[in-house]
Parts: sequence; C-alpha cells; structure tokens
Amino acid sequence: MKFINHKIKIALLAALVSATVLSGCKKDFLDVTPSNAIPNTEAFNTPEKLVAAMTGLYDLVTYSGYANNITLNMDVKGEDVLVNSVNNYNRFIAGYQYIETVNNSELSDHWTYSYKIIANCNQLLENIDAAPISDALKLQYSSEARALRAFAHFNLIREFGAKPYVVDPAALGVPVVEKSLVPADVPPARNTVAEVYTSILADLVYAEANFPASVTNVYRLNKPTIQGLLARVYLTMADYTNASKFAKLVIASKSLSPASDLLAGFSTPTAEWIWALNTLPSDNNGFLQVQSFYDPYDQGYSSFRVSEEFFDTFADDDIRKNQFRVPDEQGDPLTSGEYYLDNNGYFISKFIFRGAWDNDQLMMRTSEMVLIEAEAEARLGNEVAAKAALLLIQQRAIPTAVLSLRTGNALIQEILLERRKELFGEGHRYYDILRTKQTLDRSASVSHWSKLVIASGDKRFALPIPQAELDANPNMVQNPL
Repeated sequence: MKFINHKIKIALLAALVSATVLSGCKKDFLDVTPSNAIPNTEAFNTPEKLVAAMTGLYDLVTYSGYANNITLNMDVKGEDVLVNSVNNYNRFIAGYQYIETVNNSELSDHWTYSYKIIANCNQLLENIDAAPISDALKLQYSSEARALRAFAHFNLIREFGAKPYVVDPAALGVPVVEKSLVPADVPPARNTVAEVYTSILADLVYAEANFPASVTNVYRLNKPTIQGLLARVYLTMADYTNASKFAKLVIASKSLSPASDLLAGFSTPTAEWIWALNTLPSDNNGFLQVQSFYDPYDQGYSSFRVSEEFFDTFADDDIRKNQFRVPDEQGDPLTSGEYYLDNNGYFISKFIFRGAWDNDQLMMRTSEMVLIEAEAEARLGNEVAAKAALLLIQQRAIPTAVLSLRTGNALIQEILLERRKELFGEGHRYYDILRTKQTLDRSASVSHWSKLVIASGDKRFALPIPQAELDANPNMVQNPL
C-alpha cells in the first residue's frame, strides 16, 4: 500500500486547547475534546501562539484524509471519473460504488476532521478578544476562523445531510456547533438542513464584510475566497441572485488566466487560483495527494480514469482535450502526447504528480466562478449575461467558439456540461448532481464497472454517519441505510 505519513506540525496548538486537563477513557461526541490539553488562556496569550493556532487550522484542512479525500471521492461518485477496476489499492472504491458503511474510514475522517476544524475555530473565536494583538488583526483572525468553520459545516451538510437543501430544507442535517464543547455538555443532536445553512451563511457574511482586502495569500482564506464560498453556498441553495452577485465580485478581482495554464499540471497556483493548500517537500501527504491518483505514469496511485463517454464530449480542437494526452516523458508538452485507453477508461494528465510530493492542492479558481455566474444568470432568465459568461470559458478552450444559440433549459444543460469539462477532478461532480436533482446514470457506459442508476432523493445520496459518532452520542440519528 502506497502511503507516506503526514507530519503534523508541533505548532498545532489549536488542536490541544481545552478548559481543563482531561484524563480517563470517556468517549467524546464529535471528537471535539482532546485527551490532554493546556488552558485556553495560555494557548492564545502571545502573537506567536496565535500564528501557530492559525497554522494548525490549515494543517487540519491539509490532512490527506480531509480535503484531498473529499475532492477525490466527490469526483468518483459521479459519471465522468472512475476508479480503475484493477490496481486500485482498494482506495475510493466504496465511494465509487456507493457502498460506504458506517465504518468507512474515509467518511469517518471527513466527519471527524470537519468537527476538529470547527472545534479549533470555536476555541480561537472564544479567546481572540483577550489576545495581545491589534484590533485589526483580531478582526482578520475572527473572520478567517468563521469562514473556516462555515467551510467545514458546508462539507458536512453536503455529505451527511439526509436530503439536499433543494430537495428538503427541513430534513435532518448535521449538528451545528458554534461553541466549545466539553464532556459535561449534552451531546448535540442534528439540526435541520436549513438551520445548518443559516449558520454557514451567518459566518460567511460576517467574514466577507470584515476580512481585509489587502490580505491576498493564496494559501490562506482571503476576501475573494470567502466570496467564492458564498457563491458556492448560494448556488447550492438555488439562490441564484446572490450566487451570481458573489461570483462576479470574485471575477472582478481574479480574472481568468491564459489557456496555456490549463496544461500546466494543476500542481502549482496559476493566476486564477483563488485558494490552494500549500504542500512542501518536507511536509506532505506523500502519495496521498490528488495528483497521485490521476498520475498516468504509475509514479503515484495512478488509479483514476475518465470514461469514454466523457472523453467524447470534448471537441478535437478543445485545448482541454490535451489533458488526456500522455507524453512519452513527463514534463514534455501535453500536446506531444497520445491518448491511451487503459482497462476501464482514458488516462488523465490534467494533474502532474511531482515525485518530491510538493504538489499544491487546488481548492478554488476563477473558472468555477465564471460558470457559477453563467448558470445563475441562465436560471434567472438573464440569458444574454449567461451566454457572455459561458463564452469566456468556451473561447479560452476553443478560440473559434461563438456565442451559444441555445435558450431555456437547453442553455442550462450546455452550461452544466461545460462545468463538467472545465472542473473535472476538482471535486464538484457529486455535489452538482445533488443540487441539480439529477439522476446518476452509468447504465449505458462502456467504461464504468459499477453501472448504477440513482435517482434524486435516493437514500444513497445521504452518506452514513460514522458508527463511532453513533456510539458516543446518544442524540445522534443515522441516515437511512
């Protein structure tokens, strides 16, 4: 099994804070209380410790079982990307087949690390006022922590909510946790889907209003990232007016990069990357990186393919079709390579896996925002604006592309297909199926070895709550299995 241990930074102070030092073997719901701790007042009482706490928050997001695994799992649960039926190291095949169980380790990490992020954000928010830093920095850290808390709640609700927001906002969601919890607290029950989104929006609206525009580090949340998260959330809720509004704000500050960047390997930020996770040769997840699973040279896991049906949606003159070419030597121009069918599907070279393991993970880029604007405007009936936004993506891929002649639902479907072609491998497909109430249909595929048909609202679209949480929390209710 290919694996390199991730080095958790000693500076991860935010993961070690609690009001008291704990002992014993009590099971703790939501995994929010550590087995040993230092007093909160000591964890945030110097500027250096606050920097360490913020570093710790991002280290939790960067953990291989979290952002990396969520991105990969959400793509193989669709119909465009698949896990090869052989030499797959038994990774992501449960998600691909929709047979995750309550003991699935990948889902357990998604749940546990989301609540670790939330718990650490809560600790920081509760102690920031007394910290010996400027009011401006307090506001920045508070905004950043609330946005990260919203990000974690958003991941949880889209995976573990009993129904998507657009299907039933009154359905069971996940526990909203907005304060630090200790073992003496009553274990939290599941809030409704709508209540979870209310919390997410409150955090993001606060963060967007208060985060300084002057801070632009791509490896940390910044104002365009927060606006991008708002665009995603509003799109998921079918609030298309606000989805378009915040997407446009992002686009105004982060324009599309040249077409050549689409063939640059998606391992290092380009001009249109809005948010990325920083990976260093000295601190990385080894083979457990997005690029490793897409690697066509068998240097990584090399177990992901695209279906023949998806491959055929790309025109021959679409620059993105080169993302399936495999040059003889890694590092040669993609345009010099050939297309290769391997077992179940085509090799993918969109992501370059560097052996130093210093592959940054893409979390958000401008093209997604342009496509959010296009879809939102089309659904609002503003087809002129929708077609203009769509053309930006289409002309970058095919310079001779012209303004779409489609209208109504046909235009929306064209935008959704363009979204699939532009964003495959970036972790969006499963969520798009849910929010657009599509039926997952692989029945006619020549590539998929798991030929599923799953209609909108099916219980398999609500992933199982981990058994460890059910055992520890008497107020937790399982999704239908």
